[in-house]
Amino acid sequence: MKLLLCIVVLAGLVASEPSQRIVGGSDAYAGQFPWQVSLQRSSGSSWSHICGGSLIATNRVLTAAHCVTATRVVLGNHRLNNVDGTEQTIYISSIVNHPNYNGNAAGYPNDISVLRLSSNANTGSSAVSIIGLAPSGSSFAGQTCTISGWGRTSGTSSLPNILQHVAMGKISNSDCSSRWSGISGATINSGHICVYQSGRSACNGDSGGPMICNNMLAGVTSWGISGCSGNYPSVYTRVSQYVSWINSI
Repeated sequence: MKLLLCIVVLAGLVASEPSQRIVGGSDAYAGQFPWQVSLQRSSGSSWSHICGGSLIATNRVLTAAHCVTATRVVLGNHRLNNVDGTEQTIYISSIVNHPNYNGNAAGYPNDISVLRLSSNANTGSSAVSIIGLAPSGSSFAGQTCTISGWGRTSGTSSLPNILQHVAMGKISNSDCSSRWSGISGATINSGHICVYQSGRSACNGDSGGPMICNNMLAGVTSWGISGCSGNYPSVYTRVSQYVSWINSI
């Protein structure tokens, strides 16, 4: 995800800061988030996690447009540095960013991308399954939503081995905009959806990952405050705003 103050996207190797994880979260249990995907990029003979994503069809992953440097996805992953026997590794065949994505504009509008996979994921186990998209017009007003990812707990910690998750309250866009008031580049628009709870936050390395509200994919992790202090809302691309576009790919 990008973080502000600088505002920066909260990606791992994509952003100017190192990968970070959910702040104030806890370990997920194996299979708790079977739609969670690790987007990875190679460096020599090794692979690094750079972003999250969500499996939305057997051959489609939804992520953030600023995560497009990834070349493969790993599904069924619980521990990044261990082989659990449930992993499925599939290469990305093509990347379709939203045509109006602008990573240089305030608020990083339309930060959403669909990844076409080179083969179908096997969704016949509890470790890998598809998450449904929030329908057009969904608001999730007053609901508690869950975010997940493999970022750091702070700007200086190392990547966690185990997938993290945290619950946060969904807030209105007007409240979100007010809380970001005075921070350069922190523009909230109708394509955003925000969650906030003091001391909790998404951070670098969580970019592209899911925000789940009412058992639906409501948001794609996009940006937040530099340092991931938990004092500002985490900002997501609002999935319900893009359902028609997603389904057209």
